[in-house]
Amino acid sequence: MTQLMSATAIADAARPAAIPRIPVLLVEDEADDAKWIEAILSQAREVHFDITHVEGLEQGLRALRDGDFQCVLLDLSLEEGEGLNALARARVAAATVPIIAMTSQDDEVLALEALRYGAQDYLVKRDPEPRLVHRTVRHAVERHRILADLAQARRQEHYLATHDSLTGLPNRLAYEEQLRRTLAYSSRSNKEVGVLFLDVDRFKNINDTLGHPAGDQLLRTVAERIRGVLRSSDMVARLGGDEFVLMLQDVKREHDPGRVCQKLIEAISAPCALEGSDYRVTASIGIALYPRDGLDPETLVRNADTAMYHAKSEGLNRFSHYSEAMNSVVSRRLELENGLRGAIEEEGFGLAYQPQIDLETGTLYGVEALLRWRGPDRTTVATPELIAIAEETGLIHPIGEWVMRTACNEGAAWNDPRGRGVKIGVNVSTRQLADPSFALVVARALRDSALPPDRLELEITESSVLQERGITLTTVRRIQDLGVRIAIDDFGTGYSALSALKHLSVDTIKLDRSFVSEIPKRSADMTITAGLIGIARELGVAVVAEGVENRAQRDVLLERGCTRMQGYLFARPSSAAELETQLSRGIPTWARALPAS
Repeated sequence: MTQLMSATAIADAARPAAIPRIPVLLVEDEADDAKWIEAILSQAREVHFDITHVEGLEQGLRALRDGDFQCVLLDLSLEEGEGLNALARARVAAATVPIIAMTSQDDEVLALEALRYGAQDYLVKRDPEPRLVHRTVRHAVERHRILADLAQARRQEHYLATHDSLTGLPNRLAYEEQLRRTLAYSSRSNKEVGVLFLDVDRFKNINDTLGHPAGDQLLRTVAERIRGVLRSSDMVARLGGDEFVLMLQDVKREHDPGRVCQKLIEAISAPCALEGSDYRVTASIGIALYPRDGLDPETLVRNADTAMYHAKSEGLNRFSHYSEAMNSVVSRRLELENGLRGAIEEEGFGLAYQPQIDLETGTLYGVEALLRWRGPDRTTVATPELIAIAEETGLIHPIGEWVMRTACNEGAAWNDPRGRGVKIGVNVSTRQLADPSFALVVARALRDSALPPDRLELEITESSVLQERGITLTTVRRIQDLGVRIAIDDFGTGYSALSALKHLSVDTIKLDRSFVSEIPKRSADMTITAGLIGIARELGVAVVAEGVENRAQRDVLLERGCTRMQGYLFARPSSAAELETQLSRGIPTWARALPAS
């Protein structure tokens, strides 16, 4: 043994220092065979085999647990190993280490059996070719490394194929696979499963106003908050965009889907830090239950999606259970969406104009342009429903451009009886203001129609101007630079009416009809209305009251200092031709609703 170690030391000294080292565990109970193998391996030039020799299988198994080896040479004829059983036990102990089986017999059948048991290769002891031994060990190590890398790559590939790269959540493929297995188990055990479809309300507004990085951060936050509500046995996946789908296993009273939805809504609506400020978002959720609402993943997800749209139509930030009656609502929405796309191509829209009267002068002050469209069934589609579909589908941009162009063209020639130009009010959505090119749309409509800029007034909502550093506010200011007027519509209904006035210099505020409709019945609404009118007067901002329907409302508003009004008391919306007829009359319809002088 001393002579052998000296030979190894001499061989080590002759090798370059940079050659690789391969730790090898030799399990061999024949001393002569062990010496022969050590001597053969010590002659290798391209690599240094760092050999640890043990005589028995149990010693070898302990060494594998405690050591760090890249290869195992295992004698199949160990007395305690019982041949291939030794290999099987070694494979359990060394699942990540390649094993080369050794025997003193050139037995092809035994070699094949060894490979089936997990050996990387097979060696016959006392082989006269040292290079064959070197190559067998090196190739076994390299093959094992390649196989390990391939297995890792496959695991990574499977992960990428089944998970969402942004949130790390499972994707649709993984969700449907897991849901299918869960439904099969629940069918045998007679248990209910809940499928929830969750959509972040108005998520596009975040992307449009703060940018996609902020939107991505919001989605990651929402994903974490959903995880925090669910049990470990439940599952959440991201389908794409702002859509998430959840699975609640073994639905019971204490884990009722409705209670889970309420917890989700509360968790998601908590403030979220984006771009240095706190923002709040809400979510709408639809619920479908197995087996009541569907027997397969596709049907359950589709029905939960239908219920989610119903929740949105009911006012957002809520949940809804699926019912068959909802299918007609979804069918109508799809029909309207398809019809809307066709209407854009054919310009199948119309505008109606509702007069705004200045009671101080008794004349027409301006008009508000209102979009009108007859759906596929030839009935007029309500404007809120029309705008909601247009915003969700992105069709609001071409529709909004058509409205802007048409209103400017039709109104350019209108003058009141005194020859003064009539102001044209056009409603603009947050989605339009979030488009940096929208100011160019406005400028082009003014240029092509020759409408003076100060006769165009864009009506925007309070929420549109709350992002002081966002794209929306920048767009509004560019439009103001054109000389266009800005009005805040539905003023007083949000949480930040005064903040809107603070961040943006506006020309007009329009008191929401919800206040006007309750005066003079409710003193609280009268007080709020008077307060808003007073603030506007102090700031030098014009006030228009919407929804004035009777003389009592008119008189109270006049007493509080509001002289500009709009509503059915004066005139209903009418076509451009009808409005021109009214302007040409000596006594237009709205003159009858003026107070006695």
